[in-house]
Amino acid sequence: MEEVKIWNRIIEWGIAQSPGYFQNRLPHIRYFQMSSDEVIDNVQSYQQILEKSLWDDITRKFMSPNRQISSTILPPRKILRPFRNTEPFSTVINEAHAAEIASWIDKKENTYSLINNPYEFKLLLRGTRDGFTANSFWNLCDKQTQLVVVMKVNGTDEILDGYNPIGWDKS
Repeated sequence: MEEVKIWNRIIEWGIAQSPGYFQNRLPHIRYFQMSSDEVIDNVQSYQQILEKSLWDDITRKFMSPNRQISSTILPPRKILRPFRNTEPFSTVINEAHAAEIASWIDKKENTYSLINNPYEFKLLLRGTRDGFTANSFWNLCDKQTQLVVVMKVNGTDEILDGYNPIGWDKS
């Protein structure tokens, strides 16, 4: 749901309940993810229910985006990822595995979900396509950084993986 729609629903709900009842929900709105038009059309008329410093930061951010503000900027609810090819990127792991590997990379206690995985994995080498030789690996992976290596042990369900943030250098 878009942030401005969340804002409008909270306002509608809060008015139906009582003005003070929804005050603790307002800090969870990602005001800085809204467009300036959305803020003007939807939030401005309710600025009196916001903390003055928050409203000042919202207007300051739109007038001068590079200026520092004191309000907390919450991360986006949805992470826009580039269009992905419909072909599976791997025959060994799926998107859920990729989200779990991404969580390990970021040392997160909770696993990323399929929709909030901030990484897009790009297949560099597929043994069945490129060969299972050391030369294949070095030709395709040399000088690549932030590499995740995943392999399935032939004849088993065992999957081995590793992450190299600095990359491989054949020399």
